[in-house]
Amino acid sequence: MKLGESIFDISYLVLVISLGLRLIFEDNRQAKLFAIMAMILGIGDSFHLIPRVISHLSPGGLEANVSALSWGKFVTSITMTIFYILYYYFYRNQSKDYDNKKKFLVYILATIRILFTLMPQNNWGSANESYAWGIYRNIPFLILGIFLIIWSYREKEKPGLKNMWWLILLSFAFYIPVVLFADKYPAIGALMMPKTIAYLFIVILGYKYFTKEFNKSSILALSITLAILGIFAGAFSRKFTKYYGFFDPTYLKLVHTHILTLGFLTLLGVYLIVRNYDDEKIIEISKAYHTYIIGFTIFIVTMILKGIYTIVSDGKETISLSAISGISGLGHTLLTIGIIWLMYKIFKLEKENLLLRRK
Repeated sequence: MKLGESIFDISYLVLVISLGLRLIFEDNRQAKLFAIMAMILGIGDSFHLIPRVISHLSPGGLEANVSALSWGKFVTSITMTIFYILYYYFYRNQSKDYDNKKKFLVYILATIRILFTLMPQNNWGSANESYAWGIYRNIPFLILGIFLIIWSYREKEKPGLKNMWWLILLSFAFYIPVVLFADKYPAIGALMMPKTIAYLFIVILGYKYFTKEFNKSSILALSITLAILGIFAGAFSRKFTKYYGFFDPTYLKLVHTHILTLGFLTLLGVYLIVRNYDDEKIIEISKAYHTYIIGFTIFIVTMILKGIYTIVSDGKETISLSAISGISGLGHTLLTIGIIWLMYKIFKLEKENLLLRRK
């Protein structure tokens, strides 16, 4: 369970932040709005999920990280509210529903939610968070969610809104039992995983809506995205190892170089080769390309996991290392298949181009 949740949490953060950053490069104001929405979701959730991963990988467990987990929940409570404000603007622009009374209602409910979250009675940072204030701050949040579900459902035939209403509905359906009963029945906290999956699908559907088709620009945009993520990974590694006073070798220090080489430079090379291909030929490399990206993602997620584990485990085997190696091996296998397949496809297309030029 510890390993599974840790892999899930890191995968979720990597995907949501990456997809959001990638959308920034779309030449569309709505795409950029959705990109900011996704990145706020991912960055905000990281304040809560990274302490959870650390807790699962370290000997002290959740009890040793109570303060970090609590403050992470505090940050997430605010960023989730901002996420839904931005979602409202996405809904507003897609549906052309410019009713300012709805906008006023969204701001009122969001403001009340944030004010309740800021109240000292919540006891943030302690092991004794207020159960009552946990309910108080979630009442306006729930009302906001209900309105967004109803409005999105009514406009579900509008572009980009088709499945949003039921994903928001699912997210709240899984979230509310946790708020009400997790203190008494801790197992109910597991519902946060399907809630998180609902948010992931909101981001994926938005990403698919705005990117639509695979083309040469998609390769360049992802290459630039990975360059930025590689730089960020290097900064995270330095700060994380410094915080824990850990200066020995760790996979975390290798993440940024692997993202820059296997991600940024490799995709930039592919783009430079195929940039003069027509769209039909680009589609021919799509399956191989996406196989490579899936393998690359799994490989990077396991590297991050192993890196954090080395730093926080204090030399104790808190999770199954063989299981991590098995998942990493799967990613490496897909990565290898993908790059060989991709190079083979490009080689065939280059031969075809050469024959055409000779004619």
